[in-house]
Amino acid sequence: MTPMAQWVWRHAHEAWDYLREVMGDRAYERYLEVATNRRATPLTAEEFYLDSVNRRYSTVSRCC
Repeated sequence: MTPMAQWVWRHAHEAWDYLREVMGDRAYERYLEVATNRRATPLTAEEFYLDSVNRRYSTVSRCC
């Protein structure tokens, strides 16, 4: 790969990682890192999703 192609590839990858982080797509991966460091039994992806949905919608929202 040429140096220019490497530079483009690296920056595109960094932009993609940033976009995933901002949109919350990496939340489960971050959760697994923390759970592994704490030596806790991690939730499955489905359990994690259901827990996040329950936490999001179990409180009163005053947006409207």
